[in-house]
Amino acid sequence: MKFNATLLKDYTIIPFKGIYLKYAKNKEDVATNIYPVPNLANPFLGVHFTKTVDGSIKIGPTAIPAFWRENYSGFKNFNLFEVLQVLYHESRLFIYNAFNFRDLAFQEMKKYRKNNFIGLSAYMVKALDQGGFGDFLKPGIRAQLMNKRTMELLQDFVIEGDRNSLHVLNAVSPAFTCSIAFARFVVDQIMEKRKAS
Repeated sequence: MKFNATLLKDYTIIPFKGIYLKYAKNKEDVATNIYPVPNLANPFLGVHFTKTVDGSIKIGPTAIPAFWRENYSGFKNFNLFEVLQVLYHESRLFIYNAFNFRDLAFQEMKKYRKNNFIGLSAYMVKALDQGGFGDFLKPGIRAQLMNKRTMELLQDFVIEGDRNSLHVLNAVSPAFTCSIAFARFVVDQIMEKRKAS
């Protein structure tokens, strides 16, 4: 028995590049993770402070539109098919300005300017030395789920499947993904689909 793939036809993945900036002055100016109040209209959390395992401080990430799935730096791992596919979906978002995508894209692109990026975090920690930041760190890619029909960047899990297989889409939160409560929820969904068939 095979999974009915037509259940997933409304979705695609849009890559976004997340860049962090290291605070090089010291490890003491920030004692814990600090998050801004989230904008519920935006699927991204915004620039925040993170304490790393070794006690270092970094700000980020960005959510800059990427043009292929492994668009980490330059043209390394360039994939023309993915570029065309991503540009098609991003241009639709841009033209129709779905969930204010134009402003979001322009705001994120400005974060390539170091001073702008630092300024977005500075209001959360007033005593921070804005000249104490070092270099940009290695970026990551966020696989953001988009509903092609509604042109919405989804902010929550999507569970699709049938009695043969169940798929968790848009697992953007590692902490929630590995939680026992979420595991129970997924198992309950599997059991319901088995009973219904």
